[in-house]
Amino acid sequence: MGAELVASAGIGPDHLVIDFGAAVGSITTPLAETGARVLAVERDRGFVERLTKKFTDDDKVRVVDGDPRSIPLPRRKFWVVSSLPKTVSDDVLRRLLNPTTSPFAGAELALEFGVAKKLTAAHPTALEVAWWASRFDIRVRRRLPATNFQPNLRGDAAHVSIRRREGFTRQTDRVLWALLHAAYGAPERGARTVLANSIPGNRAKRMMTEVGVPGGAPAEVVTIQQWSQIAKVLGQDKTLSWPAIPKTLDKP
Repeated sequence: MGAELVASAGIGPDHLVIDFGAAVGSITTPLAETGARVLAVERDRGFVERLTKKFTDDDKVRVVDGDPRSIPLPRRKFWVVSSLPKTVSDDVLRRLLNPTTSPFAGAELALEFGVAKKLTAAHPTALEVAWWASRFDIRVRRRLPATNFQPNLRGDAAHVSIRRREGFTRQTDRVLWALLHAAYGAPERGARTVLANSIPGNRAKRMMTEVGVPGGAPAEVVTIQQWSQIAKVLGQDKTLSWPAIPKTLDKP
């Protein structure tokens, strides 16, 4: 399983990669074989000692004794290849996917199957997940049996790939957040009405038609891809002003 995640990431000697929850090193080991610089993050003292001993002669592998939810993240471009347990997955994903300005490049992850389904839903039930999926291409590559893991998981997992979508600027992000925040704040309201709060009604109607949203449809039926398409168009219009993105989103 670890070798498959590493191969999917296309990691090489020029990469900086984090393995959160490195445990016995089943992912760290194939990462080290690529020649990349690897941060093996682990908070269990026994695993930390085991990893330190295993990689003591590899100067490109650094074992970090710390919590994935709070350790400082790199300031230069980095990748994540990891098996994330449910207990930390939401917090780690939040640190990676919330910020609009971040050197995070992409990830190959083993995630609890329910978490993977939540991330890849066409109509996310939570604003936060919609924010992530709008700006990142998140895909399930395949289902992973619990027996593939060491230690074993309680249930099946999924191999999930995450890549940053192109075409998003700081302005586009502001537009997107404003639209998603309004839509998820009143999902039963008409989608055109939500958009018309920010731009003239006639233009809102035209834009919804162009992205394929039927007249009178509630905001909750608009897909994240459709909101993103609208945000990219409106982000190029310098005559419009949009509220700043909350500072809490840009804190990794």
